[in-house]
Amino acid sequence: MNHCRVDTSNKPTGSFTLKPSKRIKRAIQPRRHFKAWRTSTTPFNKLIENIKANKDEDEAVMVEKHMEDCDFTIVCQTNDIEGKQEDIDLTKIHERSHHFKSFLFKVFNGKVFIFKKNIFGVLEEYSFCDSPHYAFVPAESVNIGVSNAEQRAAFKEFKELMEDAEAINGFPIYDERHHIDRPIIRQLLVRINNSKFMQ
Repeated sequence: MNHCRVDTSNKPTGSFTLKPSKRIKRAIQPRRHFKAWRTSTTPFNKLIENIKANKDEDEAVMVEKHMEDCDFTIVCQTNDIEGKQEDIDLTKIHERSHHFKSFLFKVFNGKVFIFKKNIFGVLEEYSFCDSPHYAFVPAESVNIGVSNAEQRAAFKEFKELMEDAEAINGFPIYDERHHIDRPIIRQLLVRINNSKFMQ
């Protein structure tokens, strides 16, 4: 039979110091927080596989073809100094100071266009797993035509949004604190900045 001996003496057994948690604390999001994502009929991992399988082909051409198969959404979320959603004044959604909006980009023949703008501001309740949830939905959606005048106006608004965000945050939208760090999104931003509509 095995017995376990218990030490009943009052000897100190050493001290234990609580170490700081290794978990990363949630960073406060920027006051003007840019997020971007792409939607495509071709998954991104298929592009990677295609590049690896066809090493003789020009990678830039393959990425170009993939980009033209994608829609890209860039949204600017507005936060207060604590990182919570800023209060929205729906009477000012058409003013430059209303930054909570998204833009839908498309690459076509090597050029980038804006096809849609959503202005957010309406908090809507929906049910998921029998529990109430809330999400902001567009207060207004605007389709953008391909004429030079419409594209210049849309790009001008996007440029003003970037300039305002950089002034408020104190750092550019290329900063890692935004969620736009994937290479294909960064390539899109380069195209946007080099677009004739941004000049």
